[in-house]
Amino acid sequence: MPRVRDLLAGAALAGVGILFALVTLEVGVRWMHLVPDRFWEPDPILGARLIPGMHGWWTQEDREFVVPVQINHHGLRDVERDYAKATGVFRVMILGDSFVEAMHVPLEATLPHVLEQQLNSGNGPRIEVMGAGVSGYGTASEVLYFEREGKRYTPDLVVLAFYPGNDVKNNSPTLEDKLRPVYASDGALQEVVGDVPRHPLHGWRGLLARSAAYHYVRKVLLTRQPALANALARHGLLQSDVIPTVPERDGIPVDYGVYASTPTPEWQEAWAHTERLLAELQGATEASGARLVIAIVSSRDQVYPQWWQEVVATYPRMQSQSWDLDAPQQRIESWCAHHRVPCVALAPTFRETASRSTEPLHFHHDGHWTASGHRLAAGVLKDFLEQHGLVPTRQQGVPNEAD
Repeated sequence: MPRVRDLLAGAALAGVGILFALVTLEVGVRWMHLVPDRFWEPDPILGARLIPGMHGWWTQEDREFVVPVQINHHGLRDVERDYAKATGVFRVMILGDSFVEAMHVPLEATLPHVLEQQLNSGNGPRIEVMGAGVSGYGTASEVLYFEREGKRYTPDLVVLAFYPGNDVKNNSPTLEDKLRPVYASDGALQEVVGDVPRHPLHGWRGLLARSAAYHYVRKVLLTRQPALANALARHGLLQSDVIPTVPERDGIPVDYGVYASTPTPEWQEAWAHTERLLAELQGATEASGARLVIAIVSSRDQVYPQWWQEVVATYPRMQSQSWDLDAPQQRIESWCAHHRVPCVALAPTFRETASRSTEPLHFHHDGHWTASGHRLAAGVLKDFLEQHGLVPTRQQGVPNEAD
C-alpha cells in the first residue's frame, strides 16, 4: 500500500507540474502577444467583415510588428464615427484592403489618420478622413461594401486605394482562393463568397481551439518545420487544412501573374472584371453625390528591386519569363484617363524616396507599409488632392450641396 500511495503521489505531483508548465506557457504566449487575434468573421454578401467592437493584437511570424488593434462599433479599424456627418464637415472615405486596414502599424500612424491630420493642419473647414479597409478585399467586395455601408456615411470624396499586387486577382472567380466573387451570366457582380462559418468545437478540441499556446506551437511547427508538419498530417495527427500553401500556376505563385508581360486568358478575364467593377464603383459614388479618386498603392517589389530578385530566385520557373512590375499600374492609369477619374500612383515617389533613404517604407517579409510608408503615402495623396481641387481649402470652404 505505501508503494501504491507513493506512485499515486508521484503521478499527482507530475500532473500538477505538467499543468503548471502548460498554464505558464499559455500565460506567457498571451502576455507576449505571440499569436495574432482573429478580427474577421464571414459575411454572406461581402465574403468577410471586421468584427464590430473586437480588440486585440496583430503580429506575424517574423515579429516585424506587434500592434494593438481596436475595431469600432461599425466594423472598421477607425475611430468611432456616426453615419451622419457634422454640419460643415467634408468627409473623405478611403476604401481598400489590408493596406488601408493597416493592422501593421498603430492607428495613429495609418494613412487615413495621418492624411486627416495633414489636411487639417491649417485653419480651413474640418475634413474627416475615414478608413474603410478590410484584409482580403478586392474591388468586388469594396463595391458591395460601398453600396451596403459606405454610402450611409455620405462621403464627399471616395478614394479607392487600389493595390495591383492582388486586387486584380481578388476580382477573378478562378484566380481568387479566399474571397471569391460570383458573377451572373451577363458579368454583373452578385456576391463574394468566403469561408463557411464553422460550428463551435467542444471538449478537448474546443479547449485547443481557444488555447494561444497551442496555436503558437502549431504556428512554429508549420513555419519552421514544414516537413514534420506534413508527416504529422499524413498520419492524421495534424489537420492538413492548416498547413499553409501558396497557390501556383505552372510553378509560379498566382499573385505574380499580374506582372507577366503577356497576360494569360485567365488574367485578361480578371482585368475585364476589374475594369467593369471600377466603372460600377464610379457610378455608385457619383450616384451618392460623391466623387471617385484612385490611389494606386505601391508594392514592395516595385520599390525594392532586390526583393523582387529574391522572389525570382526562389521560383525557377519565373526566371524564363518576362515581367513588368509597372504594367498593372499603367493599365489602371490608362483606365482612369479614359473614364476621367483622378488618379495618383504612389510607386514613383516611394522609389525615389527609397533610393536616398535607409528608412524602410515596406516591411521586408510582410510587404505592407511601415509607419514611414503610411506617412509618405499620406503626403503624396494630400498634395494630389489639394493640387487638383478635390478637397476644400481655407479659401474655398465646403462645397455647397445646392450648387
